[in-house]
Formats: sequence, C-alpha cells, structure tokens
Amino acid sequence: MPKQISKTEPIIIVGAGVSGLSTAYALLKRGFENVHIFDKRDYITQGYNYFKGCDSPSSDMNKIFRAAYGEQTHYQKMSLDSRKVFLNWNQMIKDCNFEGGDPVYLNSGNIHLTSHHELPLFETLTLQNMAPSQAIRVSDSDAIEKAGRIGLPLSAVDPFEMKRRGKHLEGVLDTTGGMIISDKCCRWVLHLCRSEFPDNLTTHLGADIGEIDHLLLEYVKDTGKKKCVGIKTKDKALHFARLVVTACGPWTGEVVPEAQEKLEATGGTVVLIKVTNPKTLEKYSEKNFPTWTYDVRDKGIGGLYGFPIRNGYMKIGYRGLKWTNPTKTLNSQVKTAYSDCPETNVPIFGLKLIKQFIAEHIPEVRKIDKTRLCWYSDSEDNDFLISYSPQYADNSLFTIGGDSGHAFMMFGSIGEVIADIIMESDADPFLKDLFSWTRKREPINAINKGIEDPRALCNQLMATENDWVVRESSKL
Repeated sequence: MPKQISKTEPIIIVGAGVSGLSTAYALLKRGFENVHIFDKRDYITQGYNYFKGCDSPSSDMNKIFRAAYGEQTHYQKMSLDSRKVFLNWNQMIKDCNFEGGDPVYLNSGNIHLTSHHELPLFETLTLQNMAPSQAIRVSDSDAIEKAGRIGLPLSAVDPFEMKRRGKHLEGVLDTTGGMIISDKCCRWVLHLCRSEFPDNLTTHLGADIGEIDHLLLEYVKDTGKKKCVGIKTKDKALHFARLVVTACGPWTGEVVPEAQEKLEATGGTVVLIKVTNPKTLEKYSEKNFPTWTYDVRDKGIGGLYGFPIRNGYMKIGYRGLKWTNPTKTLNSQVKTAYSDCPETNVPIFGLKLIKQFIAEHIPEVRKIDKTRLCWYSDSEDNDFLISYSPQYADNSLFTIGGDSGHAFMMFGSIGEVIADIIMESDADPFLKDLFSWTRKREPINAINKGIEDPRALCNQLMATENDWVVRESSKL
C-alpha cells in the first residue's frame, strides 16, 4: 500500500472549477502546505464570467440548488450539508461586503413540475425522504399556505400561473432549493483559498502557464507500471508533485485518456433571453421567482429547466438528450464559443422543445437572443467518479469527474468528501465505493457510441438565428 501523502509534499490540482476549488480549499484547511492549482482561464481577471471567455461548467451566471433526490438520500445529505455552508458563506460575504455583500445562495425554491397527472416515482420518493417543511406537493389545497409559512411566494408553487390559466399543475416544491450565483460563488471560494492560505497555495491561471499539455510519467522498474510525477504546461514548463488531482470536468478524457472508459463529455442545450421590460423583469426577478424543472426525467421529450432573470437574462435549458462530439482521438470533445473550432449554435431538436415550452407558458418572450452548449461530464450511472486512477502506480493520480450536472449544488460539501477519499483513512466506505473507479456501474447512460450515436453533433441539424423567433409579436 503506498504511503499516505505528507502535508508538506506538493499537490497539483488541474482545474479551478467547483471540483478543483472545493478540493483545494478542503486540503488547505487540513493543513496541506504546498497546493498548486492550474487552469487555462485566468479566473482572477476573467472572474468566471462566461461573457468574458470562460467556458467551464462552473463559469455561469446561475445554477440550480436542490436537495430533492428521490431515494438517493446520500446526495440529499450532501446537498443539505452544502446548504449549511452556503448560508454561512452568505453571512461571511455580507459581513465583509465581498463584491457588495449580495448572497451567493438564494433560497427562492426549486419546483419540479410534471405534465403527468400522477407524481413520478422520483418526486414521490422525495416527499417520503424529505421533511414535510422541505418538500410540498404543489397540487395540495394548502400548498400556497405551507410555502407562505416559510417565506416563499406564490410563484414558488405556481411559477407559470397554470391554475389561473386552467392548466394542469402537479409537482413537488423543494423549499430548501433555489439558485446559486455560480460565477460569484467560484470567485468567493478562490478568494477564501488565497486570503486564508496565502503561503500554502500557488495559482497558475491563464493561457499557457495554466493549461496542461500532458501528464508527466515515470515507469516503476519492478512492475513496469506508469506513475504520474507531475504535469507539463503549454508554456513548456515542468511541474512536479507527489500527487496530481485532475478536476477537469468534461475535459477529463483529454487529460486522462483512461477516463474515457468511464466518462463522456456531453453538451446540453441552453438559451438566453434578454429582458428589458420593467414588468417582466419584476415578474421573473431572482428575488421572487424559483428555479424550475419540467418533466426533467422524461428523457428526450422532457428534460427542461430554467431560472429567474439575472443580469437582464432569463436562462432556459434542455438536457433530455445531451449531445456528444466524437473525434478520432476522443470519445467526445468539448466545443464551446471559445474553442479552437468555436460553436455557438445548438441542435434544433432541443431548441424546439424549449421554444414550445416558452410559447405555452412564458407569454412575455418573443425571441431568443443567444444559444450555447453547456457541457457535462457524464458517467454511466450519473454517480461521481472520485477515485485514485488504478492505472497509475503509488496513488499518484487522482481523478474527479462524472458530475453529470449535479456538482455545483454540493460545492459547500463535496471538497470534504474528495479530501476524505484522497486521505483514504477518513473516507466514508459507502461513498468511497460509490465513487470508485473499479465499481461496476449500471449503464443508465449509453457512452462511447462514437459517430453512430444519434446524439452525436455530426448527426444533428443545428439551429441558426433564424430559428430563434418564438412568436411574431410581444413586448418583452
């Protein structure tokens, strides 16, 4: 068994998104003295701002927070543990007036709407496993009263006024849920790392100096097994470390080729709608409108989710089908507005479903203003991959991936889980096994289908600006 890493030995973390930041902060709090974090984006100057060239999943205006997890009570606990940290961060941010003191977690509710007349199993199990004050069935006659008692508005129960319009209303309101201000949350945790541990953390952020070119390998003489001893960055500098942690999200397969067996980069469909009308801004304000999902587990015909307005934009996404981009060397390569071969369009299939929902339920919206692909790191079973990579000797490479779209809500707690598994002796046996590399996983998601996959971008008809019109006339 390899000896446990010393707290004075260098640790490299590749990736400064949720997984990388939370890991760095957890290790620093445990007394590790030589932590280095690398990323190709200069997040100190670019601020995790998508509009300023940041295209990681963490670089966004907002993310959904929920603790509703059906029968997966381990994720429910991780989310609720994270929520406690978010509330503490809100207070700390207010006390020190960080970037004006506004919170990073807004408890406006997260509603799971369904077109079905009976609650789907996931929502039924959520009601069973959450406290009555945490989960409310919105079709109950006293749902509005229950939500009001804990300070949530009518819009949290019926955000699209379905009852008033004579439409079907069914679903579950997660009263612990709401919205995370994702770019600010990342800036805050990076600030905590740098301000609390200035002598123990070194950041390498930006083009060339922060972008990994490849892992540095040695070969163990007795076994012939490879060992990771550091990384080479695009500026040709060599950086050596006792442990390399890859927290690269959908780019994981590019950095750790063996991870393609377990993970695949997939792109969801996202639209942004610019709002200027004062009444519309007020109606869908982040102060009084929840985050929402609609038939989110109905695969191809469902999978919609959305947000209140932030910075003048309403964001709506579709993830019922997530797209792949297979190449000759990768099972799926990330392609964003800032890639070498940029992409700002989305498959028309997902766009049409979003437009259909808008046309039926959001009358103020006339057209879409921007589209983009939002990239995930998907595992076969939607469970994280948080594990030493068994192909590398002496526990020299540790891989974090497989977030499958639910890492950000656990920002406040997942770093401790990762650090526990890194240190091994402290790890929860259930979570260590669940997130392990070697566990056989149920193939809920079909990965590694190549260009034969009907989800491959090369098989899609891509939308253009001509497809952005929702209705011919309306005042937005």
